[in-house]
Amino acid sequence: MITEPAHARHYPTGVDVFTVESIDDFTAVRDTTLAILEQRRVDAVLCPTELGIAVCGLLRSYFGIPGMGFDAANAFSNKFVMKQRIAGAGLPVTPFRLVPRLAGLPAAAQDLGWPVVVKPCFGGGTMDVAVIRSAADFARFYGAPESVGLRDAGCPLIAEKFVSIEAEYHCDGIVDEGTTKFASVSKYLSPVLRGLGGVGGSSHLAATAPDAAAIHRIHRDVVQALGMRSGVTHLEVFKTASGFLVGEIACRPGGGGIVKSVALQYGVDLWHAFVETSLGLPPTIDIDARDDTVINVMLPARPGRILQLSAAEDFAAALPGVLDTAMVLKPGDLVDDVSHSMKITGTVFLAAPSVHDVDDLVRGVCDTYVLHTEPDAASGLQRR
Repeated sequence: MITEPAHARHYPTGVDVFTVESIDDFTAVRDTTLAILEQRRVDAVLCPTELGIAVCGLLRSYFGIPGMGFDAANAFSNKFVMKQRIAGAGLPVTPFRLVPRLAGLPAAAQDLGWPVVVKPCFGGGTMDVAVIRSAADFARFYGAPESVGLRDAGCPLIAEKFVSIEAEYHCDGIVDEGTTKFASVSKYLSPVLRGLGGVGGSSHLAATAPDAAAIHRIHRDVVQALGMRSGVTHLEVFKTASGFLVGEIACRPGGGGIVKSVALQYGVDLWHAFVETSLGLPPTIDIDARDDTVINVMLPARPGRILQLSAAEDFAAALPGVLDTAMVLKPGDLVDDVSHSMKITGTVFLAAPSVHDVDDLVRGVCDTYVLHTEPDAASGLQRR
């Protein structure tokens, strides 16, 4: 395992752990891999994290290791290259521009028109994603603390024309030898950027749902455009008044409650398929679909020291259809003030008799959820 120092503690005794200061530093990762190759054979490279995908593709190409090479890995992780390829294949995307440094955003916005969305070309989980609505808004934002991540980004940025979204979907697939063997379409409870700081999650769509077939086709065409032979995908699609737009796609399982919700809905393990395809093996896909609709509801965290927090049994006692609850935080934990889509205290998984029951069940989770925090003297985080 090659990882950064802060993550080395996650691996048990018996795992050979090598550390580099940054997992996206190809030179450091290459040199570490070369040292490993002096001692043993490397059969495959697995990369479960977004920021290492392009580097691992480059490792495979550089050392002749089987699997997704740099060209496809870069297309699946570099948002500018991704959009170039998708647009070049004739698929619908919002207008976009490369922005080498944040100071160049106004020039890009002159072409695109305000408002714009700006984010690093490499990244995930809505980290350092900002909506800038005007030149005056940019002037304020550029000097504010929340722009530091974008100002200091070690990669180019991408600017996209902001569009009004009616709904946002994700499609999670398994590809083998260039063919999509499984794909699940889900609708986010709220478009991700719009819902930041609130309850997140998604619910599955039936294969016969009006939008499902179109999103399945988009997934197939995007995978082909970016050159995936085998792997696991997480695609995001926007629905607008004028039709669908491709958001982004990743070549790894989705985050949050997505993997577990797919397992509950279809009996398919996306992480298992990811490991199999990374090792050059055919993926195991044994579908055992439920007749009802699985929902994953991500419970929002807020900055501060947690004083009181709902427990898993609170949801099971108060709500019908609860399949499982996975809490990741507890009273006493400290939550920082960095905003991103994975800032949660836990996830509740429910089964709705039909799609018409989804909203009522989500409201029930919100009504049951309790979270109280207090300011932390050391961090300066405020009470919520």
